[in-house]
Amino acid sequence: MIIKEIKLQNFRNYEDIEMEFDNSRNIVIGENAQGKTNLIEAVYLCAFAKSFRTNNAAELVRFNEDIGRVNVLIESEDIEKSINIAINNKGKKMISKDGKVIRATTELLNNLVVIIFSPEDLRIIKDDPERRRSFLNKEISQIRPRYYEQLRKYNEALKQKNAILKADNRRFDESILDIYDQQLAAAGYEVIRYRREFTEKLSHRAAEIQGAISDNRENLTIRYKETISPSNSEDMYNEIVMDRDKDIYNGHAGRGPHRDDLVFYINEKDAKKYGSQGQQRTIALSLKLAEVKLAQDILDEAPILLLDDVLSELDIERQRFLINEIDDVQLFITSTEVNDEIMERMRNGSVYKVQNGNIVQIERR
Repeated sequence: MIIKEIKLQNFRNYEDIEMEFDNSRNIVIGENAQGKTNLIEAVYLCAFAKSFRTNNAAELVRFNEDIGRVNVLIESEDIEKSINIAINNKGKKMISKDGKVIRATTELLNNLVVIIFSPEDLRIIKDDPERRRSFLNKEISQIRPRYYEQLRKYNEALKQKNAILKADNRRFDESILDIYDQQLAAAGYEVIRYRREFTEKLSHRAAEIQGAISDNRENLTIRYKETISPSNSEDMYNEIVMDRDKDIYNGHAGRGPHRDDLVFYINEKDAKKYGSQGQQRTIALSLKLAEVKLAQDILDEAPILLLDDVLSELDIERQRFLINEIDDVQLFITSTEVNDEIMERMRNGSVYKVQNGNIVQIERR
């Protein structure tokens, strides 16, 4: 899978650009606040229908303009696809694929599969569980669009149930709660099932990479920590009902996929509690490279990897390992500068200079 071309009109600080990209390496350099990350954001938008930087889509439209547009031309299994997203200054989006309007996010997912690695991802081990759940949700949704639909159903039922539990009068018909609990059980079990499968495969792939980086001194294991461990949707429902009095008392649903977590172990010790900063960063790197491998395993083609200002956060050894491990993936790197040695290792590829929303290709040294 590769991005062949991108067009941006009134997107962030880009007025009107059209760029073709190299099939292997694309290095985008420039000072801060010139538009490097905006380019990465546009690619991400076409994969997920949302930004990784803001929940307010109106911010993506260029200042004082009515509509912003992003169009990407993708080649996947020798078939070209075009994804177009238009956003007005109120934040409303219109998405189309090959000229046909897409009305559900599930129709977009899996057409452009991207994995992003940014400095924030280096903190995934020590950040709160919400960050790790978000990681699971994002990555599984891309390769298993049905997961996204089950997660959406679960979150909607959870929202409705919590609204009832938080009502000021605290008076409600428990039969209504039962309806939502049945919905939570049906969708929640599916969410858990997908997360279990993904985590098991991810753990295997990440352990191989962690071993290679550490010269086999560090054995990495990733485990999905469940607050409910059902064997089917009926088990899930029974567990939820058992908690009903507690949920009513607390005013919210206490257990379920919305409370689950990922736990990382190095040599069977919790890396969040006992891992050094270096080990935690290596785990984050292993995790991202494992995502790439896992996407290849499931989709039978490589995803696109976006490295957004992350090289400067890694020491030279981790930079080398990262570059060496991703030969068969289309890569976009944004940075204020790239180490000369790393540039030399990337024999193929193109280099672009971004300045004030303008992009030009420059000759490699």
